[in-house]
Amino acid sequence: MDSSAKPKRKNPRQNANIISQLIFAWAIPLLYRGSRSGLNTDDLTVCLKDDRSEQLGDRLEDQWFKELERSHRKKQKPHLRNALFRCFLGPTIINGLICLIYIVIKTLIPAVLAQLLIQFQKAPVVEVRNVAVKDLSISDSLNRTARSIGNYVLSQAVAHSSGSPGDDYSPNSLDKGDPLKEPIQPVTAEADHNATMVRNVLDQTAEYVWNDAYSLGTVLVTATLLGCFLLHHVDLRQRLMGARMRIACCSLIYRKTLRLSMKTAGQTPAGYLINLLSNDVNRLDYGFIFMHWIWIMPLHAVLTCYLIWLNIGIPALVGVIGLLLKTVPVQTALSKVTSVLRMRIAERTDERVGIMNELVQGIQVIKMYAWEKPFQAVVSEARRREIQQIRYASYLRGFYLSTMVFTERSTLYITLAAAALLGQPITADFVFSAASYYNILQLVAAIWYPLAVSFGAEALVSLSRIQDFLMLEGREERTQGLTQKKDQEGGDSRAVTIKDINASWDNEKPQRTLQNINLQIEKGQLCAVIGPVGAGKSSILQLLLGELPVIDGGVVVQGDLSYASQEPWLFTGSVRNNILFGEDYERKRYQEVTRCCALATDFQQLPNGDKTIVGERGASLSGGQRARISLARAVYKPASIYLMDDPLSAVDAHVGRHLFDEVIGPRGRLAQLKATRILVTHQVHFLSEADIIVIVDQGRILRQGTYQELINSDLDFAKLLERPKEEQEEPENSRHQSSLESDDEDIPFIDGEKDGYQQLRKQSSSIHGSK
Repeated sequence: MDSSAKPKRKNPRQNANIISQLIFAWAIPLLYRGSRSGLNTDDLTVCLKDDRSEQLGDRLEDQWFKELERSHRKKQKPHLRNALFRCFLGPTIINGLICLIYIVIKTLIPAVLAQLLIQFQKAPVVEVRNVAVKDLSISDSLNRTARSIGNYVLSQAVAHSSGSPGDDYSPNSLDKGDPLKEPIQPVTAEADHNATMVRNVLDQTAEYVWNDAYSLGTVLVTATLLGCFLLHHVDLRQRLMGARMRIACCSLIYRKTLRLSMKTAGQTPAGYLINLLSNDVNRLDYGFIFMHWIWIMPLHAVLTCYLIWLNIGIPALVGVIGLLLKTVPVQTALSKVTSVLRMRIAERTDERVGIMNELVQGIQVIKMYAWEKPFQAVVSEARRREIQQIRYASYLRGFYLSTMVFTERSTLYITLAAAALLGQPITADFVFSAASYYNILQLVAAIWYPLAVSFGAEALVSLSRIQDFLMLEGREERTQGLTQKKDQEGGDSRAVTIKDINASWDNEKPQRTLQNINLQIEKGQLCAVIGPVGAGKSSILQLLLGELPVIDGGVVVQGDLSYASQEPWLFTGSVRNNILFGEDYERKRYQEVTRCCALATDFQQLPNGDKTIVGERGASLSGGQRARISLARAVYKPASIYLMDDPLSAVDAHVGRHLFDEVIGPRGRLAQLKATRILVTHQVHFLSEADIIVIVDQGRILRQGTYQELINSDLDFAKLLERPKEEQEEPENSRHQSSLESDDEDIPFIDGEKDGYQQLRKQSSSIHGSK
């Protein structure tokens, strides 16, 4: 919204080629710049189109509305997770396939490693030394093993040449027995005539074995690099998807906040919203990084168990079953407890943030009455209850994280013990392949699966809280009976038509906010709405805005609306941005609006003119300045109907006269634009310039007509116009003495002039009684 902001750098991923995307070369300039001078906000790049909040919010909002329609049609409860899944279905499937390919490659690596070890054990060695069995060392054992294999190859060659194949040795002799304990059989003299043939056989065998070893080594290295490559890509893709889910949910929460009805907004604590946007949505960043391992883990366990069984046998089943029993049931139970604790933590956090928000808003009263220590105790108690639940969750997380350290080692120990008890020989390929298989199985079943279950449970709890907020009653659900049409030339001359309206903020209460309201306002007219406190004047404006729920009757609004609320508000930003509020900056129109709203002098007094930052952390403004900025915001927006809820009560008398003459009155800017103006006011000395006056009391229209018609009526209207002189010099900041008028409050000074209104009430009662 700030047009003076420095343009950001172009995103390096936008034009990165496929090679750069695959090897992350697009990040090298950023890393180099960070290593040279460090990174700051100027290094932030333009957001990619697929990562923009507006686009992600539109996609999720569309899926959420479809989920609402689907659930309404099937009479089921809607689920935000279903809409989120459909919104990101494509990336989810692709990421799942990448995870599956990665785990298959990772699982096949131990099989390749086992075959490579077997090939090294089968490698023939021609040179043989005669070493006594009792003096064997490690090197001698390896030589003795190689000699046994060489004798086998030689005997097979001799037997083949003599036509009687032998069966004294076999390639699996290492698996069936201990070749080191076999006596060395010298080569017989009968084979001397075949010496040349034997050498050729040994040379060919050695060449074959070493070529096979090189092939297996190449496959092993390639599979390891490919697995690392896929792991980094799927991790990045999952994190990006989690971030997009968070951004989409934030956008959806923001849009729902703008559509909340006034009643629902008043009942929704600010701490609840703050916690949703600061804590709950952050769970989505990590909640779905490991989600694919939940369904991959069973498939991987079956595949790993089968491969271990092929290489090891029955002991593999003992180890795999033991590992799964130690991880899956325990982690599943812990995830349920974690989700319960997460809900409790969120509730405690909502309570603490709500207390802090109220404390900050009332800090002046707290300081005035020296209530610091009592409120400190309240905040400390709320924080203590929150920390207590966080501590329990941390204990659980520490428990299942600590089990990761011992899972692989204990499983390997169980397997080796089972093999020893079953009398199965323990060889190098047995141990290394089993350790590799269990390492991968532990990575999935004891690390990624528990993290997926834990983070997923927290994310589902957060989605449930966000879903509850999205299901709150919104303004679009309360517009029954309201019809808004576009302003067309030559169309209906009436801008607003209200017919037989009955409306109420709370349907459970018998007393209705508005009763039997009938009103017609022509295009370009100035309609002044007056009445005592709690009469329902602001409720008429809320009815036109679609905020007040209609019980029966109809409302037709022809044209676009612009609204200036009774309570002026600002957001953190420059004064100009507070006035523009997303509209395009047109210098001539902007200068004219600020002149009419008496802001030119204020701009000269502010440190940086209209670029001065205001809001929570900006420059402090008086009540009158805030009211004029809010009025300028409404006037700057192009519209055909302007609703103004008592914008003159917070300013001095002469400033109020300027605003009425230049903006609201028959010679003001809005009248020159031929706009319809509906003004709720207690400044009765402006009523003579209104085209139509509506007097409201107790939710009914007691009388309506022109100023002259009301003067000529039997009503003692002159008494209503009486205003003490001292009240005309009401200070500019006196607006803060009255709270926001909803359906129960109105302007304070007319409350003292009750005689005229009491007369109208009697007349109205007699009229309705006669009916």
